[in-house]
Amino acid sequence: MKSLVSVIIPVRNGELYLGEAIDSVLKQIYPIHEVIVVDNGSTDGSRKTAERFGGPVRVIDEPVACIARARNAGVGAATGDLIAFLDADDLWDPAKLSRQIEVLEQPEVDLVFTRMRDFISPELTENQRASFSEIGTFDGWHASTMLCRTAAFRTVGPMPELATGEFVAWYGLVQTAGLKCKMIPDTLVSRRIHLQNTTRQRKIQSGYLQAAKMVLDSRRARSRAQGA
Repeated sequence: MKSLVSVIIPVRNGELYLGEAIDSVLKQIYPIHEVIVVDNGSTDGSRKTAERFGGPVRVIDEPVACIARARNAGVGAATGDLIAFLDADDLWDPAKLSRQIEVLEQPEVDLVFTRMRDFISPELTENQRASFSEIGTFDGWHASTMLCRTAAFRTVGPMPELATGEFVAWYGLVQTAGLKCKMIPDTLVSRRIHLQNTTRQRKIQSGYLQAAKMVLDSRRARSRAQGA
């Protein structure tokens, strides 16, 4: 029996890129069970963009503006036995899920990640493009690259509701729980670089500090429990 993949796309005012993201999911070689777009309080046309696809795409609401809450709401609504996330401005290669499914046929593997490439969004001007010098290809320990057993996600629990760094914190909890993760060498996710995702650096730094503290606290608590 084929595994059923639920894809969760959180979106808040992402109308400009959302259609391309959904289209990259629907073009997967491996068939999709469902695409859950979580409208995280959008005031633009994001909902209408998602609803136009019909078929396996459905929209649910999480009005509180928090990407972790949106992702967790998507997991709560998912009916597949595998969970994947895609940010509303990122794109998947058509072979992304099929390659990861091959790895998850190994029963000891719980989560599979792929490499990721940056690309500059085509609407940027030449002057805007010139400001992005550090783009490249790298191991994608990132929500958009992950395919995870639903049971494994629920073992770890929901993503912490941080302003940023929620996936870093959650992945730390994955490691604390001792789940088996694998990075495959294929570059199968493209991360879009645009003006809106480069304007929150101070907030991002603060969020990552909170995430690191949460992981350390979890590991200390686990060590104390094991030593008791």
